[in-house]
Amino acid sequence: MSMTGRPISYTLLSASDVQKIAPVSNVTLWRWVRDGKFPAPIRVAKNNFWRSDEVGAWMDEMSTRRVASNPKASSRQSA
Repeated sequence: MSMTGRPISYTLLSASDVQKIAPVSNVTLWRWVRDGKFPAPIRVAKNNFWRSDEVGAWMDEMSTRRVASNPKASSRQSA
């Protein structure tokens, strides 16, 4: 449980976990963070972790952008 008494609904992902989801180089991952294109990590004991819910929201946003820029993609997905 969190400090507010509500259950935590996310897990923390390491850089290697994130790179399994978004298969990019470490340099690209950090460039995206710097440029605000990807969620910033949380620092825990000198290590960086990403919240799984934030990474999931980023993935949903990328999917929405892809479909919006390519209407044929949405018709293929629903077929």
